[in-house]
Amino acid sequence: MAHLRKRGDKTWQITIETGIDPRTGKRKRMYKTVNGTKKQAEKVMHKLAAKYEEDGFIKPTQITIKEYFLQWLKEYAKNNVSIRTYQDYEGVIRNHVIPRLGRLKLKDLQQRHIITYQNEKLEDGRLDGKGGLSKRTVQNHHRILSEALSHAVFPYKYIKNNPCNGVKAPSPDDPDIYPLSYEEADILLNYVCENYSYNIYALFYVSLYTGLRRSEILALRWRNVSIDNLNLHVTEAVDEITGEGLEYGDTKNDASKRTVDYDEDVAETIRTLQKKYLKNYKIDKLVFLHEDGSEIRPDYITKLFRKIADKQELYNTRFHDLRHTHATWLLQAGVNPKVVQERLGHASITTTLKIYSHVIPSMQKDAVKKLKKSIKKEEWRQNGDKIKNLPVND
Repeated sequence: MAHLRKRGDKTWQITIETGIDPRTGKRKRMYKTVNGTKKQAEKVMHKLAAKYEEDGFIKPTQITIKEYFLQWLKEYAKNNVSIRTYQDYEGVIRNHVIPRLGRLKLKDLQQRHIITYQNEKLEDGRLDGKGGLSKRTVQNHHRILSEALSHAVFPYKYIKNNPCNGVKAPSPDDPDIYPLSYEEADILLNYVCENYSYNIYALFYVSLYTGLRRSEILALRWRNVSIDNLNLHVTEAVDEITGEGLEYGDTKNDASKRTVDYDEDVAETIRTLQKKYLKNYKIDKLVFLHEDGSEIRPDYITKLFRKIADKQELYNTRFHDLRHTHATWLLQAGVNPKVVQERLGHASITTTLKIYSHVIPSMQKDAVKKLKKSIKKEEWRQNGDKIKNLPVND
């Protein structure tokens, strides 16, 4: 949109709206003063407006990918995403995108450049030179590129189209999960109970029987636990930020904010934990802490569980597999996948079914058996006789 305003005798100011500043949310404008008649000024204004519509900003058409992505990090990402996400963005952009694409003019970036970039990262993208990045990692690169370039289209209006559109991101292989059997879980928990503090045992036990993520259970506070009602409320998560320490904030997604029911055994475990650390108990305190009252780092739990699992010769099992175990047991027990999805805090049922597809075949067999049992045998015989007596058409 363009405007013309008279400034003096045969002097006119042209104003062209150029979008919204992503940092402040305010309108951005381009100004130009011209001399002449109103008709001459209008002619210049229309030319400038047409040029802007065609090319976006006139000067920034020469901006390089390096210049744009650093600008985007500073003006948009730093103020609109979490610290951990920002560090992820910055690492990918500085260590991968800029070295490979940084000298290219932003306006010259095409789909073929994105495709080549992704292929090269899959083949030889590791910073230590020891091979390619995983499909999941390169998929994350694609997501960051696409998000940044979408802002180059609007509100910056540096380019007309997002070069990532139409380029397929690598599809990660299905993640390997290693759910425990009932016997393996029992042996592991008994070992932890005998060799570690009660708070570590309770952490593992509650994780197994609620399916909470590591980030969620380590951010659980007493005010969100109702022992009498046999449930807890997931309202926040914790992350470990390089150079910043622990950060408590929003959960992974909106679906992750949820109420999780548990049984009396879990309630008793939590009740015992509360009594054991009663002197340090406060409603806003974290449920799971070290014995000295200090916070438990997520990475500490990951490494501790790895050490314990190796002792039990569960070499592939990770702490996150307690969550997978919980979901697998529920599905094997015939619980509706939609209930499992809500309990785990997945954003969609598709995610749940994809992760636990290995359980689905046995569920289908059980469903067929239950269907047959629900229909009386006499009804089967009657229907069978009817089919046999149907006339056959040539």
